[in-house]
Amino acid sequence: MKYYNEIEKQLVSRLGTIQEISKIQKGFSDDEKFVIKTAFDTYLLRISSAKTFSRKKEEFKIMKKLFAKGVNCNKPIDIFTGKEDNKIYNLFSFLPGNDAEKNISKLAESTQFEIGFYAGQDLKTINSLENSTNSWKKRKLAKHEFYLAHYLKNEYSFENDDKLIKFIESNCDRIKSAPDRFQHDDFHLGNIIINDSKYSGILDFNRYDWGDPLHEFVKLEWFTWPVSKEFARGEIKGYFGNEKVSEDICLIISVYIAMSIFSTIVWTLKFHPKTMPFIENRMKSILDNYEYFDRIRPEWISGISAKNQNLENEKQI
Repeated sequence: MKYYNEIEKQLVSRLGTIQEISKIQKGFSDDEKFVIKTAFDTYLLRISSAKTFSRKKEEFKIMKKLFAKGVNCNKPIDIFTGKEDNKIYNLFSFLPGNDAEKNISKLAESTQFEIGFYAGQDLKTINSLENSTNSWKKRKLAKHEFYLAHYLKNEYSFENDDKLIKFIESNCDRIKSAPDRFQHDDFHLGNIIINDSKYSGILDFNRYDWGDPLHEFVKLEWFTWPVSKEFARGEIKGYFGNEKVSEDICLIISVYIAMSIFSTIVWTLKFHPKTMPFIENRMKSILDNYEYFDRIRPEWISGISAKNQNLENEKQI
């Protein structure tokens, strides 16, 4: 972090004497992230480009609402700009714990399920915020057409891609026109923190969007299910409770996952081509599991093991 007297003064005025500042290297975000320690507490500082000011203000405002609703996330403390560097400074409380993606497999399966359960409840609350707009379906279909066109122009292709294209074309009208709801839009184990073998909270709201909450489960398929099946099942149980997940919901989620195959390929080839072998492995697993979308009910929606029934009953879901 480059130190500016102005910023140091602003931070000290808010936090008191700063003992240590360390940079966080993890993640794909354009934000710079730092852990700030004082004698009494630990904080998260995110530094963003000035051109994102309006969006960052909205994100900060929304996170305050979600924190007040009981979502386990970084508590928003302050947002301010630097006169000397024209940056945006977002100050939050710090969520204690470790990266769930790297650590959850070390835990008992029942514990993984329980962590997923509480994460699913948080996700349900996150999705409870409603916007006055109703533009998701139009935006989503336009975005898919954009990525599909770019995919078809690339030299890269995968076997039986025509089956996915036909599946999406046949079912895209099932995407509902409804009031847009708040989407975290990056809800997976890499953004979840666990502490003392318990769920600590969810990070990184900077990719947020408004639209269909069912789109959240695309990331579960790509990045959560391959790491912890029990967490994924717990997330579904925490989110849907005892409500039976209908075939209509499964179909809509499957359409979103099929669309994500094309967008993920295009995005990866453009921005992170070195990770393509990893993406191909995940993609092959998805295509096999869904039988190229002849099958539409995800495994993570089917079946909760008997050892998890006590938790379900205890929480009266």
